[in-house]
Amino acid sequence: MIRPSRIAPIIMLNESLGVSDLSGSTMCINTMKVLSRANEDDGILLTKSGAFNRKFVTWAAEDFRWPGYEAEQLYLINKVLNEQDFPPLAVMHELLVGARLIRRYKGKALLTKTGKAMIGDHGALQVELFDTYFTGYDFLGHERFPIDRDDADFLHFLGVIKNRLDDWMPMTELAGWCLPIDLITNYRFSPLEDACCYLLACLMRPLMWLGMIELHPDTERYSSVYDRRYRKTPLFGRFLHFNFTRATSGTVH
Repeated sequence: MIRPSRIAPIIMLNESLGVSDLSGSTMCINTMKVLSRANEDDGILLTKSGAFNRKFVTWAAEDFRWPGYEAEQLYLINKVLNEQDFPPLAVMHELLVGARLIRRYKGKALLTKTGKAMIGDHGALQVELFDTYFTGYDFLGHERFPIDRDDADFLHFLGVIKNRLDDWMPMTELAGWCLPIDLITNYRFSPLEDACCYLLACLMRPLMWLGMIELHPDTERYSSVYDRRYRKTPLFGRFLHFNFTRATSGTVH
């Protein structure tokens, strides 16, 4: 089934993809594990602050094997793991709440009726995670050094990726296609570097975690934004397309 995205009616999302199609979506595959675990255990215990408890965070870090956030890497800087020490899980938690797949009740995260219905349907979950990430997630509230910009034009950003990222593109070149670099006057480092950092947080990381773009394999772990290159994966085109018959104005680059 194909349905319009909450980002814009012109964006159409494919709900019919299966688990093998979405194997590259780290967020989808592991969120399904969380839904299943919550269903089996009658909820997930929360801390007083509302975060997943340490026992659950430890299980998630060891089970997910999230690239760049493997448990052994996390333990290099943390003796014990709290939710904020495992950023992918912290993001996932907010997406689950934002998508109303879980609700917090009496110290537990419980599946909602929608959350229970989502178990086993990876295609529907990918769609919900994608839409919630780009329409209901507080990017500024979760960045240590947030870069404040006008509301992100995700329709334009996704159009750039669709049309320009068939092959590896430097992050700096991508930023120039997405944002008016010469008009950025309020910045910390440089207009270009700030634009790259902004896009890394609100566009590139979500799409990577959803399996829709990839970072060049030769990129060093803590490389500068100037050394990063990206391209879209086959999943991008299988999952998302633009229905130009719905478009009434505007340009997709």
